[in-house]
Amino acid sequence: MLAAGMIFGILVCYVVPIGGLIVCMRRKKGAGKAFGIGMLAFVISQLVIRIPVLQLVLPQFAWFTVLQMRPWAYGIFLGLSAGIFEETARWAGVRFFLKGKRELEHGLSFGLGHGGIEAMILVGLNFIAGLWMVIAGQGALFPADAREVFMAGTERLYAIAFHVGASLLVMYGVRRGKAFRYLLGAVLLHTVMDAAIVILPSVFGVGLPGLWLYGLAVGLLTLAAGIWVYGRCGGDKENMAG
Repeated sequence: MLAAGMIFGILVCYVVPIGGLIVCMRRKKGAGKAFGIGMLAFVISQLVIRIPVLQLVLPQFAWFTVLQMRPWAYGIFLGLSAGIFEETARWAGVRFFLKGKRELEHGLSFGLGHGGIEAMILVGLNFIAGLWMVIAGQGALFPADAREVFMAGTERLYAIAFHVGASLLVMYGVRRGKAFRYLLGAVLLHTVMDAAIVILPSVFGVGLPGLWLYGLAVGLLTLAAGIWVYGRCGGDKENMAG
């Protein structure tokens, strides 16, 4: 079962975003570029800027050490910082590099690129390493059981769904000349999504299944909101001034 969980996780992290990209590319020119810009938005905002700051810079300050002992404040800080960095990167990518390419398929591709590269780098590589351990007869050394591995794979599904929804919201805001309003909404949703990772277990004792259900609900809600705004008004002409 552990090997099956690894294979499932690999499919989620690699096949889902790449398969979605192929579908979007067949439907709309420029979807491949949107996918690439989405990937860059995550890499620059998180791997190049935010994570190094959190791991190397902030621990040097006493206030950050104190903050880590306060679950509510620390959770909100982590969630809000993730939202500000990632959603601002989304806005910059759409605003400056995807002019004239802000249709539904472009937003889907952007989100698949953003959430896909996150899944591939932060989680997918662990699944590949774990599968190799199982094949080599060392599966007992992997620090998770089959149930946890399957849940990690499904967690990537709703995380990708969240990134797609947030990308659609930000892109639609730029498209309609209402960038700040939709950017703010995406930042708030991102904060709600990520802050719970710290707050729910530390304050309320919520376990892995509860976190999974919470993430699923927020991820699907964000995806539905992004698709809804395009379905409701997506046929409007793009605000070319943006």
